[in-house]
Amino acid sequence: MRDHRRPGVLAAVIAAMLLALTGCVGIPGSGPVNAGLSLSEDSTGSNIAFNPQGPEAGASQQSILRGFVASFTSATGGYAVSKQFLSSDFKTKWDPRQSVQVRSGTPSISQLGAASLAYSFDTLATVDSTGAYSQTSQSFTLPFSFVKEGNQWRISAASDGIVLADQTFERIFRQYPLYFLDQQNQYFVPDVRWYPIGTASTRIVTALLAGPPDWLKGAAFSRFPDGTKLSDAGSVITPADGVAQVDLSKEALVASARDRQNMYLQLSQSLRSVSSISQVRLSIQGAPVQADDPGTAGPQVDFSVNSQALVLRRKEFGFYANNRVADLAGISTKVLSLGPRDATISSDQQEVAVLGSAGVSVVRKTGTVALIDPRPDLIAPSLDEAGYTWSVPKSAPNAINVYDPSGTAHPISAKLQDGSQMISLAVSREGARVLMLLSTPTGPRLMVAAILRNEKLEPTGIGPAVVDVSLGNGVAVDATWVDQWTVGTLLTADGQSRVELYAIGGQKTALSSLVPSRQIVGGNKGENGLHVLGRDDSTLYSWGGSSWQSAKVAVDFIATQR
Repeated sequence: MRDHRRPGVLAAVIAAMLLALTGCVGIPGSGPVNAGLSLSEDSTGSNIAFNPQGPEAGASQQSILRGFVASFTSATGGYAVSKQFLSSDFKTKWDPRQSVQVRSGTPSISQLGAASLAYSFDTLATVDSTGAYSQTSQSFTLPFSFVKEGNQWRISAASDGIVLADQTFERIFRQYPLYFLDQQNQYFVPDVRWYPIGTASTRIVTALLAGPPDWLKGAAFSRFPDGTKLSDAGSVITPADGVAQVDLSKEALVASARDRQNMYLQLSQSLRSVSSISQVRLSIQGAPVQADDPGTAGPQVDFSVNSQALVLRRKEFGFYANNRVADLAGISTKVLSLGPRDATISSDQQEVAVLGSAGVSVVRKTGTVALIDPRPDLIAPSLDEAGYTWSVPKSAPNAINVYDPSGTAHPISAKLQDGSQMISLAVSREGARVLMLLSTPTGPRLMVAAILRNEKLEPTGIGPAVVDVSLGNGVAVDATWVDQWTVGTLLTADGQSRVELYAIGGQKTALSSLVPSRQIVGGNKGENGLHVLGRDDSTLYSWGGSSWQSAKVAVDFIATQR
């Protein structure tokens, strides 16, 4: 496996947009996560500020409904404009934050009865009350009931949540990564959420206090004591100097000094993507918490690898630059002795897991070469930060073995679809998640899930998939981690290969097609660190920002760097 916004909108513009937006709706309980827009700060992108209007006197039911859905572009005052369209009883019951439906196409309105309308549309995605994004392709027809108050029509019943056209959604909402911690507080584990601009800081903190989402439980942890809340159940205070004041409730008092430090680090790291915040001050019931940034001694969030490709070329194994392969002292010769077909190197470059002619072996710089998995039909192995080697036969995807440093196998069942083949398997750089690219009877399939471990850090299982995507037509070739929250797939169809990027908790991005290829490997700088290897001529390609660029060199394979 190998291992992407506009000042005030005039009333005429708003009127033209009424049918480009949609009404409120309950959210589906399931659906695969998909990928896309790059994480960005509040101040970048579109400078349009939507300014929806309240109801006009004497407006018809249809006009009230259209005005209501147009008002979803403003969350100011807890959707105060939207609530002007609701009856006095209903405005206290409607919850606009329950969900967001991201729709495509043009919605339609039809009459159901004398005081009810139906609002119909197709969705592209949903965002739930926690800010979690899921791809969904469904059609909805929602009923709206009306009542007259003071001889004016008002909405008296509707589903919770809002609906936005896809382009409008991308102008109003942003992606924000929340950061949890691994079992030993050594690495940050990201979880991407979507929030409206202007509300992000409070919602980020609230989500952190709620702990990891279900799919990450057992693999990522929050160091806030159970029950901890914002002390006033209100907002994070961000004064003009850019300092976020986060005051927690009494439940946080039980946290140890170390946990308070980690609480501060979680907050600081998670609030970094809010451009108006430059510093965080943490307190518990008004008492300041002394917590300094530990720098490089603290949990790692961004993993950098050598910018040069690690390759096998002309019986040389090492980093390629300027038509030369630089050997790795104490490693390269051992790797070459195995008849290597693929490899993964550890983050400290002291160990390499090699797929060779005899199976999967582990090469240690200061030790011997150990064959750990002699099974036939193996795919490229993966390593994790706890020192475990992951290996699985292509034709037996449920037969995943994880080998500890002594070479002892720990079987893990992924409970994958019958008749599938494992094309790629790769552990994320912090070791909390795993991606799997499968060839199934119904086509290529991408899955990402959490890795469950015991107190000894031994992998014991794989959690429920947060990404479970059918990739359409083509042959599954390879997959890789692109960055902390993005995975990339390589598929071939109709004489060309294509690379698609899936953000975990976001959308999908397709890069330009290229010649038929057989391998993809991630590096640094997200998509700009990608390397692809041509199938027929073994030429090395890299992504140049808008197209694939040939390095004009042929190599046998590209090794994965952790």
